[in-house]
Amino acid sequence: RAIEHVVKEEGGAREGEEWIFLSSKDANLMDMGETRAVFQKHQPTHIIHLAAMVGGLFKNMRANLDFWRNNIYINDNVLQAAHEVDAVRVVSCLSTCIFPDKTTYPIDETMIHNGPPHESNYGYAYAKRMIDVHNRAYHQKHGRCYTAVIPTNVFGPHDNFNIEDGHVPRPR
Repeated sequence: RAIEHVVKEEGGAREGEEWIFLSSKDANLMDMGETRAVFQKHQPTHIIHLAAMVGGLFKNMRANLDFWRNNIYINDNVLQAAHEVDAVRVVSCLSTCIFPDKTTYPIDETMIHNGPPHESNYGYAYAKRMIDVHNRAYHQKHGRCYTAVIPTNVFGPHDNFNIEDGHVPRPR
């Protein structure tokens, strides 16, 4: 919701741009049919792909397979639907958990495939890493300009602070 706030409330949109903000209520992106339908409806030219099944440490540890499968489905469906509607640009969001657990510091984006991620969230981490592979493959086969960013751990007023499946503990 932070991007939506900047665009709508802080003048972040340029003249002539139309921004459309969707949530999981608009389509189940794990389902290709629903993903295609929402992309066909809106015909986006540029996409900021933030969709993911997310959770905190305990949820990740309990459901690594679910995190892997569901995020792979989401990412594959979003990138394929973007290709099908001829979207010019897709910027996906990765996570700092994609970096190898055992690594040297400082780290940068060239190191994301240099070893396994931390065992606690490997399903989510590997699924997020695969966006990098997806992007390369779409560029190689179709010349698509799809990319990804790796933000540091950020949180804000709309985050999930639940101790079982949240990202960070509630601020005091």
